[in-house]
Amino acid sequence: MLFVEFIAPLKNGSQAQKCLCSLYYLKHNLSVEIATVQQIKNLLIRARVIKKHGSINYTRALASLDENVDSPGANMWQITPSGEREIVQLLNLSIEEIKSENDTAILDNLIHTRISDSELQDYLTEAVDCLRIGRLRACVVFLWSGSIYVIRDLLIHKNKKTLNKHLLKRDLRSRNVSKVEDFVYIKDSLLLLVMQDMGLCDKNQREVLEECLDLRNKCGHPGKYSPGPKRVSAFIEDVISIIFV
Repeated sequence: MLFVEFIAPLKNGSQAQKCLCSLYYLKHNLSVEIATVQQIKNLLIRARVIKKHGSINYTRALASLDENVDSPGANMWQITPSGEREIVQLLNLSIEEIKSENDTAILDNLIHTRISDSELQDYLTEAVDCLRIGRLRACVVFLWSGSIYVIRDLLIHKNKKTLNKHLLKRDLRSRNVSKVEDFVYIKDSLLLLVMQDMGLCDKNQREVLEECLDLRNKCGHPGKYSPGPKRVSAFIEDVISIIFV
């Protein structure tokens, strides 16, 4: 959800409430735990909640929030647990909305701090974009595509001879793999078995990934099934903890 949408219920709220809302959004959607006054101001200006040349004393507004914020350094502010509860009440956020925000922040943080491959970034960014607008099936499909991208890269760089030995052991009709492009002929389910055979995951992790693949197939093929926020949140947690650690 964009900030302009997130803060809309507080359009007529106090300056302090808008600053607190900014801190909440910065933390949970942009992975900014501690923000400067300028970051808060920029967010509010972009959302057209305040005027660019308005005479707002942000420091005074933030200080008036008492235990809802903390200031760990000069010109630095962060929201406290009590401040988060205040925003949840003010915006009437549901548990599903909060989880979705947290999942978005986790994926954003993964993209910007641990992923350097541009193609992989594209997959994950599209997953985040879909998650933000509630397109959960598409989110699952894109995140799984990114996961398989990582698995293929891990396997091809492990040992090609050993890789092809395990592929043939699991499927006598399997094609020889010499480059990443050859994986297009290999089913994802087979890759997960070979991933375990080559010591890149254990049996329990492989079974969890097979459940994730099952969800991906349900989301990616025509049908009436649509996963709920909790199921997608669990999918995101499982994939990240196994594939992106």
